[in-house]
Amino acid sequence: MIKERTRAVISLSALRHNYLTIQKALKDRTPDGQNVPEVLCVVKANAYGHDVSIVSEALGNAGCRFFAVSSAEEALELRKLELSRGREPQILILGYTLPENTAEILSAHVLLTAVSPEHALAMADAAEKAGVLPLRLHIKLDTGMNRVGFSAHEDNAVRTADAIARLAADPRIEICGMFTHFACCDDEMEADPAHAEERMTMQQYRRFLRIRSLLEERGVSCGFCHTANSAAIFTYPTTYLDGVRAGIALYGISPDGKLHPELDLRPVMRLETTVGHIHTLPVGEHVSYGATYTAENERVLATLTIGYGDGFLRYCSPSHAAIGGQKFPIVGRICMDQCMIDITDAKSTIIPGDTVVLFGDDHGETLLQLAEYGRTIPYECLCAISPRVMRIAGN
Repeated sequence: MIKERTRAVISLSALRHNYLTIQKALKDRTPDGQNVPEVLCVVKANAYGHDVSIVSEALGNAGCRFFAVSSAEEALELRKLELSRGREPQILILGYTLPENTAEILSAHVLLTAVSPEHALAMADAAEKAGVLPLRLHIKLDTGMNRVGFSAHEDNAVRTADAIARLAADPRIEICGMFTHFACCDDEMEADPAHAEERMTMQQYRRFLRIRSLLEERGVSCGFCHTANSAAIFTYPTTYLDGVRAGIALYGISPDGKLHPELDLRPVMRLETTVGHIHTLPVGEHVSYGATYTAENERVLATLTIGYGDGFLRYCSPSHAAIGGQKFPIVGRICMDQCMIDITDAKSTIIPGDTVVLFGDDHGETLLQLAEYGRTIPYECLCAISPRVMRIAGN
């Protein structure tokens, strides 16, 4: 068996810990521990880069019975995986589904999302034609993200409620749930709780409740309602409804990209690579493309077997890598398949074949630091890890 020179080690214990930590947070923030919302585990984008097979198996073993994905392809892959394990959790597609894919999705017992009345009717027509009714779906409300969904803005609320009521009256359609997505909840994590009602998250939540109330007046059940994402789980318990969607928090990262030790989340991915070569860089010589680094005195460099082709992108160039608990700076530009670190000051012998940690343990960089280098967010850093990096289940 070939040993991977670069690998992402997925900590099953950290993943389970985060899932149980989220469940505890929900219970602690729910009055008297009654009607604790269900956790929808979001495993879209290959479980945020962590490998949906590894992650879904671990979460299922921990008790998860409801997953959320982004697309038809992801839903069918996950359904196949779960059936092979003898399980049949609920699976919800959060995004737009092409109407022509409706029949195959319904046959796999997957819940669809309707992003507009026209979308719902187009899927219903496709389901009727294929003979796979009813069309079981969730309604996506646009409460302020202004991306997709039935408009829940004040001027459109009544029209939207009427449109949903008409869909509910259609014998081909079964409305199983309704949800929205908060646009600024992660940015508001450290805001003063005393002014919560004035912030955008609560404005969006009130718009959601308005639509739900209008539907109740029309005798329409919304089914399973969910608005809270990872940030809202920890900061907006008033937005808990029937369920919450846990995404980035499952993977051990604070939604706002900052350190919050009080949340007790543990990083799930550790990105490792290998020392491939060691050489001496003479005074005045340069390193890598563009000759952006010049040796002012003789340096010892180690070439690592990872680059932007693996998802360790060029914006990571100012970061460090760890070998045996000691951090070393990356020098020069990161290449497609390789990058270089300065090991001149190594406190112990380093040889080709040694393991190197890029992020994910107590010695290397944190994912938050990498994101800061690239002026991006941890989500992007994780999702950028390419398919050629083997994901390995670890302790």
